[in-house]
Amino acid sequence: MRGMGDFQRAQMKHRDARVSAMAQHLRAAIDLWEEIQLYPFKKEEPAEPAPPPAPSPPVIALPSEKLAYGIKDAAIALGIGRTTIWRAIKDGKLSAVKVGNRTLIKTEALQAWL
Repeated sequence: MRGMGDFQRAQMKHRDARVSAMAQHLRAAIDLWEEIQLYPFKKEEPAEPAPPPAPSPPVIALPSEKLAYGIKDAAIALGIGRTTIWRAIKDGKLSAVKVGNRTLIKTEALQAWL
């Protein structure tokens, strides 16, 4: 048992408020000691220097116009909502291509749909 509960205090004939305050301080000190034991202070060691960056891959020149748009980019470019684009894809009015997890719309298909 870690200190006195209400029942133990009620059994005491002569109660001194200082005893209760001291017990609370002791409980707080023990809790702090347990926390220090569970999570000891670890001095931070200096980090190893980062390795030099890998050389960047060669840049391939692409046309300035995009070849395909993502759903969000197409919606922003056309000034319409993404739901409208998804509905057009579902209805077969707009063709889209899946690349991995992304859905892309070719620029030509977007222009033809408009």
